[in-house]
Amino acid sequence: MICDIFIRSYRDDFQWLKYCLRSCDKFLSGFGTIHVAIPASDMGVYKHHGSEVVHLVENWDDDYLGQQNTKLHADQYTHGDFILHVDSDCIFTSPTTPDDFMVGGRAVILHEDGVETPWPPIVERTIGFHMESEYMRRLPIIYPKWIYGGFREFIKKMHGMELKEWIKIQPYREFSEFNCLGAWAWKYAHDGVEWRFPHEMPTKAKQFWSWGGIDGCVEEMEKILAE
Repeated sequence: MICDIFIRSYRDDFQWLKYCLRSCDKFLSGFGTIHVAIPASDMGVYKHHGSEVVHLVENWDDDYLGQQNTKLHADQYTHGDFILHVDSDCIFTSPTTPDDFMVGGRAVILHEDGVETPWPPIVERTIGFHMESEYMRRLPIIYPKWIYGGFREFIKKMHGMELKEWIKIQPYREFSEFNCLGAWAWKYAHDGVEWRFPHEMPTKAKQFWSWGGIDGCVEEMEKILAE
């Protein structure tokens, strides 16, 4: 069983990414390859950290949608049996192995009920039914590799177009990749994964907020990495 790391980044987040990758070096063990996907136009400013494999992806006019599309095609860039999604502004805080995201050899998808969220009607437009829970509770997020293709095929049959084309025509920022995938998995792949509430699983990383700027976070990140 191999679990790869997948990070979708872009030039404005590269200053965060270096801390994320440092935390991977410090705290991770037992994982496969670290994959970093970036827009092709950003390759000229990317500074290679070490052992990560870099993939160049299509430039989108709205990369908020573009990065979600990349994540929902992560299986096409990795070779592992499982994919652990990590964002650039997320750093690991303690020793971490794939078992921290698994139960009985199956990926654990976190969900939570009763969450005030704008996503249900937006997700329903994509998948055609009401999402039962909120599925973007915290990073990292893990999925088995086999699940992505099934979800894309479902979208293609439902909307008569590839997932990428569907995402491109969504109104401004009205798409939620892991809520769509999570809701679909709850209905169509429920027994292929494990479902847990956030409090039932250990928190192995801290997610900062890249849009708020990095200056006020560097000291905290350096402290975590020095411990």
